[in-house]
Amino acid sequence: MPPDKAAIDEEAVRRTAFFLWEQDGRPPGRDLEYWNRALEQHVRQLAYDHWLAEGSPEGKAEVHWQEAERNLKGG
Repeated sequence: MPPDKAAIDEEAVRRTAFFLWEQDGRPPGRDLEYWNRALEQHVRQLAYDHWLAEGSPEGKAEVHWQEAERNLKGG
């Protein structure tokens, strides 16, 4: 399955965003920044998992990272 936003567990993203926010001292008014950072982490993890599932083919990692980046940007 290609990495995409539909495959992202929003509750997991929320927990990651909260963790990152707490680690940075709970700065006010930056909720969207932390949500986006957490979402990026999860999308990239899915890309990595997809690459591993294909048997870690040499030279294909970049394809999965680019696909993850496009999905983050809504492309």
